[in-house]
Amino acid sequence: MIIFFGILKLSIHLIALNGYGYHADEIYYVELGKEWQWGFPDISPFVTWIAHLSKLFFGSSLIGYRVLPCLFSAATVVMTGYITYFLGGRRLAIAIACSAIICSPAFLATSYLLQPAVFDEFFWTLFSFALIAYHKSRNPSFLWLMAIALAAGVLNKYSILLFGFTVLIAWLICGKKATIPRWKELLPPALVFLLILAPHIAWQIEQNFPIFKFTSHVAKMNFNIEFGDYFLQLFFFHGAAVAVWSAGLIFLMTNRKSKTLFFLSIASLMVIAILSVLKGKLYYGLGLFPLLFANGGYCWELMLNQFKTVYKAIFVGMLYVFALFSLPVVIPVFSVANNQFYMSEMVRLTGFSRPLRYEDGSYGKLPQFFADMTDWEYLTTKVEEASRQPGPSGKAKVILTGDYAIAGALKHYGSKELPFVISAKNSFLNQSPKSLDQHTIIYLTKSTELAIQGLAGKVTLIDTIRSKNSHLNGLCIYRLSFLSNAFKQQYASDRLIFVEN
Repeated sequence: MIIFFGILKLSIHLIALNGYGYHADEIYYVELGKEWQWGFPDISPFVTWIAHLSKLFFGSSLIGYRVLPCLFSAATVVMTGYITYFLGGRRLAIAIACSAIICSPAFLATSYLLQPAVFDEFFWTLFSFALIAYHKSRNPSFLWLMAIALAAGVLNKYSILLFGFTVLIAWLICGKKATIPRWKELLPPALVFLLILAPHIAWQIEQNFPIFKFTSHVAKMNFNIEFGDYFLQLFFFHGAAVAVWSAGLIFLMTNRKSKTLFFLSIASLMVIAILSVLKGKLYYGLGLFPLLFANGGYCWELMLNQFKTVYKAIFVGMLYVFALFSLPVVIPVFSVANNQFYMSEMVRLTGFSRPLRYEDGSYGKLPQFFADMTDWEYLTTKVEEASRQPGPSGKAKVILTGDYAIAGALKHYGSKELPFVISAKNSFLNQSPKSLDQHTIIYLTKSTELAIQGLAGKVTLIDTIRSKNSHLNGLCIYRLSFLSNAFKQQYASDRLIFVEN
């Protein structure tokens, strides 16, 4: 039965796996994945390894790059089912828990893209499973599984350390109420954890720990407490499955039969509270919810067992009904035009426009992650046309952009005639020169011509990107000749945000 739900999850995403095109982040990871690295200035390396392996086994197509993310998302559903079983739940509990994660719009949206989120969800869930299995069986082998899940999770995204930290703190707070392993049992798994991470730690040491510089930069730029928006996401972006995870959280806190697992409710509340303060993005902590779905499934099974089968079927069915209506919002099952119509009708009928809100506060006609799948080839064509035009000192041999998605798209779709694409930001700086020595460059920015006049002796606006759906709309293509010293210094300064000189 658990495997059935895993196959169901996989089948849903196979329907529209080709989507509208590569997501901005996917192109970034595909390009970084061309070389096997133990670390990058702004990300953990696991997702680039997946990109590398995907190309090796499935080819360099969009579908090929999305096969492994879909398999991982199906495995997350399977692990949710096994957590439910270890908690004591049986068929109805497993059906509710697995259906909740399958039908959650938040999980639907993140389960098929080549992004760290889908692997993050799996490793958090695997860690939760090993933790609960150890508490139920006292089998030390599950401590080894916890160590492997935590280490692999760190290689994918550092956010799993937040989960491990809150679990440890909650474990210590609960004291005798929790099942605490002996130190002799913990030492071998801890050693395995360190051995798995050793190459990545060595890379960080060699590079003078760029993760700290990047984290500090992100904290300064993005620290913005939006409690209202975060809790809106928390309760509405899971759809009808909110009834399952919220019941699971309450069940963890109040279930007398599982006092040894009470610490997990404290850890869950700590994760939710910390994320709401630090950033307010739901997907940072999505890996927490399979644990809550599993407890919620068990809780609802205990409450629904006194009712007839038809009422149980209605409860599970309502999860899928809501998911069916939300499907076009999170999976590209419609054409772009039909999706725009569907979104406009949804807003008109419900007044709920949050899915159309972009990170910069503006509103579009498509959800942002759909918009980020469009017009990359169009952009590359326009930039190639602009690069062929000669300037006062000849044709530009370099294209500069501060946007990693634009740099990735140009590298991915550009022909051999396209000038070399560089960026002083994110991990593409490893492929970029330390200083700007060129006389003429192509510069991509949304800044006005007046705002960049001081960047070079000669500034020419060649073209402007016009896009109805993408955040690329308004992007200007400039040719800069005779670069100013201030601009060259700014380029060098931008590099230092991520790495040492």
